[in-house]
Amino acid sequence: MFNRYCAVCQGTDAKGNGPAAWAWKATPTDLTGLTQKGGGKYPALDVTSVIRGQAELPAHGSKEMPVWGPLFFRLSQGHESEVQQRIANLNHCIESMQKK
Repeated sequence: MFNRYCAVCQGTDAKGNGPAAWAWKATPTDLTGLTQKGGGKYPALDVTSVIRGQAELPAHGSKEMPVWGPLFFRLSQGHESEVQQRIANLNHCIESMQKK
């Protein structure tokens, strides 16, 4: 899922260097450092909020980052449990990419 939805901007290494990153007003976030920024704890709820489009991110200006919550809702034909599973899968993937 990460490669399909995120890598175009984030890069396959999640460092914010994907082929479409140049189009952003601000450089995409290096997702591999979220745990370090969170004082050693992966910010799963914050990441979920961003994926759903519920977080206000000043660095993104007008929310350049695609919001996957509504797309996942359509793909899941309105089944919230499937939306939650898709987001959990992305969260797990991003968490596994954290710097050690």
